[in-house]
Amino acid sequence: MNKASKKKIVITGGKGLLGSKFYIKYKKQYNIIRYPNRIEHFSKFQKWLKKKNFDYLIHFAALTKSESIKRKKSLNLINVKSTLNLIKSIDKRNMRDFKYFLFISSSHVYGTSSKQIKENFKTSPNNPYGVSKKKVEDFILKNRNRFKFKIGIARVFNSTGPKQKLGNFVPDMIKKIRKNSFIDNVNQYRDFIHIDDVMESLVLLIKKKFNRPINISSGKKINLIRVCKIINQTYIKKKIIYGKTRGKDLYGDNKLLKSIGKIKFKNIRQIIKSYKK
Repeated sequence: MNKASKKKIVITGGKGLLGSKFYIKYKKQYNIIRYPNRIEHFSKFQKWLKKKNFDYLIHFAALTKSESIKRKKSLNLINVKSTLNLIKSIDKRNMRDFKYFLFISSSHVYGTSSKQIKENFKTSPNNPYGVSKKKVEDFILKNRNRFKFKIGIARVFNSTGPKQKLGNFVPDMIKKIRKNSFIDNVNQYRDFIHIDDVMESLVLLIKKKFNRPINISSGKKINLIRVCKIINQTYIKKKIIYGKTRGKDLYGDNKLLKSIGKIKFKNIRQIIKSYKK
C-alpha cells in the first residue's frame, strides 16, 4: 500500500511513551502525522489545522499523574482546555474525510473500588489528574451528538512497557527496592496491561470508530506485593519485607474490550520482563 492510499492518523504527544510506541508500531500500516507543537498553544494548532486533512486523531498528549503533582498550575490548561480546543477546532474545520477523535483517558476517572470496575460505574476520581480526565469525558459525553465525527474514550489502566520513565509503578519500584529492604503501601490490587496490548486495543477502536467509554485493561487483578516480588526476582534478587497495611483497589472489567476483538493479553511476568528490553 503506497503512502497516498493509507489512512491518515494525527497523533498528539508523539514523543511520549504511548504516542511514540504507536508511531513505531503502526507507521507502515498508516500514514501517521505527529503534531509538532505543544497543544496548549491554541493558535498554532488552529493555524496548522487549516493546511491539513486527515481521517483520525488520537489525543495522547497530557500531563501524566506524576507530572500533574509537579505542575499543578498547568494541569487544567494542558489536560482540559487544550483537549476541548482540539475537538472544537476540528469540528469547526469541517474536514470532509475526518471520521474519529480518540481521547486517551485513564482508569483514574473511577477513583478506587473493592469491586471489578465496569464502564458503567460512576466516575469519582480521587486525584487532580483523574479529575482533569473526567472533565474532558464529561464534555464529550454531553456534547458528542453535536459534532460531525465520532469521539471515543479509552480508559487506560496501568500500562507498562520498555523504557518507561520514573513516575510509573514498575520503574519506581525497581528504584525503591534497590534502595530499601522494607516496602510499604503495596498491599492493594491493580490491573496491569502491556503497552503492546494497549496499542492493539486502540487500533480496534479506530477501525470500529467506537464511541463509548471503554476500559483498556487486562481484566485481571493482581496484588502489588506480588508485582514487587516479580520485579525483585527479575531485576534485583534481595530479601524484602512488605508492609501488611491494606490499601484501596483499582482493577477493570474488560469484557467490552474483548467483545470488539481484543482477546489475548500478556501476563504480568511478560509485562515486567519487557521493561528493560
